[in-house]
Amino acid sequence: MIEIENLHVRFNSDKGVVHAVRGVTIKVAQGEFYTLLGPSGCGKTTTLRCLAGLEGPSEGRIVIGDTVVHDSAKGISVPTFKRDLAMVFQSYAIWPHLTVFENVAFPLREMKQKLREPEIDRRVKGALELVQLSGYESRPAPFLSGGQQQRLALARAIVREASVVLFDEPLSNLDAKLRAETRLELRNLVKRLGMTALYVTHDQTEALTMADRVAIMRDGVIAQEATPTEIYKRPVSRFVASFIGQCNFAEGKIVQAARHGVPGLISTEWGNLAYASDGRSEGEDISVAVRPENVFLADDRTRPEMPRISGKVTDIVFLGESLECKVTLGASELMTRLHPSSGVAVGDTVDVVVNPDDVAILAA
Repeated sequence: MIEIENLHVRFNSDKGVVHAVRGVTIKVAQGEFYTLLGPSGCGKTTTLRCLAGLEGPSEGRIVIGDTVVHDSAKGISVPTFKRDLAMVFQSYAIWPHLTVFENVAFPLREMKQKLREPEIDRRVKGALELVQLSGYESRPAPFLSGGQQQRLALARAIVREASVVLFDEPLSNLDAKLRAETRLELRNLVKRLGMTALYVTHDQTEALTMADRVAIMRDGVIAQEATPTEIYKRPVSRFVASFIGQCNFAEGKIVQAARHGVPGLISTEWGNLAYASDGRSEGEDISVAVRPENVFLADDRTRPEMPRISGKVTDIVFLGESLECKVTLGASELMTRLHPSSGVAVGDTVDVVVNPDDVAILAA
C-alpha cells in the first residue's frame, strides 16, 4: 500500500547542507499500522511529510497504492490534494471559527468532485459516530476538551475515506491518563476501518502498544525495523535497546557457543550468563543487553544450569507496582525490577539470575 524507496532529503541551513533523511526504504502492507519512532531530529517527521507531499525529496521514489506520487529520477511529483491519503497533525489544526460538523465537512466541501449536501451530512455524521462525537455537531470546536479535539481531527481525516492515514504525534498534547486511554481506542478504530496507517512518534509506549511494525530512526536512517516484541526483546544495537526502554549493558566473551537449542555461556563483567541465540563462536567478543524486569532473585526453584550472579543491593526505588533495585557487583552495577513483596533491603547480599532467552546479543 505504501512504498518508500531510497528516500533522501537535503536542505540548506546556516551551517551548510543538512542531510536529514539518508536512503530510507519502507514497505507498509494494506491495513498495517506502521510506526516511525525516534528522537527529535532523526528524520521521522520529514519522511512523513515527504509521503504527504508537504516536503520535496532530494532523491527517491514514493508509491501509494498503485500510484507513483513521487519519483525524483522521472520528475514525477503529485501534489498533496491528489494523493489518496488523510493526515492528523500534532496540533490537530482544528478550525476555531467552525462548529464540529463544519470542521469535519470542510475537506468534503473542498473536494474537486462536489458532493450533494445529503451525502456530506451522511458522511460527517457517520465519521462523528465512529469517534463517539455524535450530538456535538453544533458545538464550536474550541469548546471541546483535548481528547475530543483529537477525535475531531481523526473524524476529519477519515471522512474523506482515504485508503491511507498519516499521524504526526497526534497524542502528544494530551495528558498522560488521556493518552493511555486514547492509544487503544485510536488503534482499534483504524483497524476497524481497514485503513493503512503510518504513525510518527517519539513515545516508546505508543509505538509498542499501537504498531504492527516499528521502524526506529536515528540520524536519518532506520536503525531497526521489526515487530514491537522483536524490537523490545531482540534489539540489534545499544541505541535501540536504550531508546525503547531501560536496559543493562555489559561487554563479554563467548566461552561456550549455543548449539541446537542448548544454551551457551558468556563471561561478562557481571559474571557468567547463559544465552540462547545461535550463530556465535567461542572466543567472540560481544556486547549484551538485559532488561531490568528479566533479572530475578535466585531461589530453590532456579534451574541449576542458570549461572547465579552475586552482589549487594545498594539502592532501592519504590515505583508502586515494583521495586527498582541497584545490585553492585564489584566495579559493575545491574538494575533489577522486583515485586514489592520481594522483601529485599539495602545492604542485602543477593544472587540473581537471567533466563537465557532474555539475554540479547547486540550487533553494535
